[in-house]
Amino acid sequence: MVLPCEDGAQGRVSELGIVGRQGHVAGVVPGSNSLALATSEGITIGTIDEIQKLHIRTVPLGETPRRIAYQEETEVKDFIPFSPFSVLHYHSFHLGEYALSICSTRLKDDPTVYYVVGTALVNPEESESKQGRIILFSYAEGKLQQVAEKEIKGACYSLCEFQGKLLASISSTVRLFEWTNERELRLECSHFNNVAALCLKTKGDFILVGDLMRSMTLLQYKTLEGSFEEIARDYDPNWMTAIEILDDELFLGAEHSNNLFVCHKDSAATSDEERQQMQEVGRFHLGDFVNVFRHGTLVMQGVPEASTVTQGCVLYGTVHGALGLVTSLHLDLYNLLLEMQKRLARVIKSVGKIDHDFYRSFSARQGSTNG
Repeated sequence: MVLPCEDGAQGRVSELGIVGRQGHVAGVVPGSNSLALATSEGITIGTIDEIQKLHIRTVPLGETPRRIAYQEETEVKDFIPFSPFSVLHYHSFHLGEYALSICSTRLKDDPTVYYVVGTALVNPEESESKQGRIILFSYAEGKLQQVAEKEIKGACYSLCEFQGKLLASISSTVRLFEWTNERELRLECSHFNNVAALCLKTKGDFILVGDLMRSMTLLQYKTLEGSFEEIARDYDPNWMTAIEILDDELFLGAEHSNNLFVCHKDSAATSDEERQQMQEVGRFHLGDFVNVFRHGTLVMQGVPEASTVTQGCVLYGTVHGALGLVTSLHLDLYNLLLEMQKRLARVIKSVGKIDHDFYRSFSARQGSTNG
């Protein structure tokens, strides 16, 4: 069914597709935003979902982009590497230098918005990179201008803004750089207790680190001392691929065997040992390799029905192109859906007759546990 309506933003009449039964007569219910649809079987009264129309444009790049960043202030997208996507300007790195991370941010009191790129110099004769750079660019007058660079000892896997400073994971270290008045990066403090720090997420004074082999570590930045303090750690040997902070005590992780898990930090524990050890409180075999988490939602905000059944939404993306949502449900709804899932599993046989509970159980190379 197609309903003509006025598009206030564009000042024109547009059409709105409505998914529903075949209707003979339709009309708006007076005094509400509901729509009445009359069919041969009866009358249906409902509301129209507030979902925006998505405009999707596919542009062939001709090569694989490694990272992408969007700068809202200049409305410019930055690709690594650049390719034919309405190219405004491009920058070539050194021979054998690979860009591994990128972010768009302001630093300290500097009003300029910078693109910050982290690189690694790759030597085929070495097992891991021992050199790299952190490079700052500004975009003005249709050009990327290199403002500053900092040579580093290792590969810069991740970058993010942290309290007006630049936080970077460089090989096995987490380093915090201050932006000086001379427009230079000055090292303020470091954390060394990692194998390879691949992921960084921040909230307030806290920094969550995802390690190649040593799961997740929670750090706290001490402002007065200008140093990091390790608050808690998950001691299970999970090989991390993505992390996210759910709240002050819950942390979401994805690891290389296609599993998701949640760790809990017990701040109310009576001993220091208990407070410093994260406990895994939830495990789930997703069956796909997650490489990114982001707080967000797939529907518009402000819809009452959507806000009553879930609390907090984290989107994830996988290497096979899938998008998913991790959210918290009220206990009553969780128990209802869990019972429905169990009954469906008894009635509907899966492909290959694989038991549902067995497939969704956390499974890794070092062992497995029930999900």
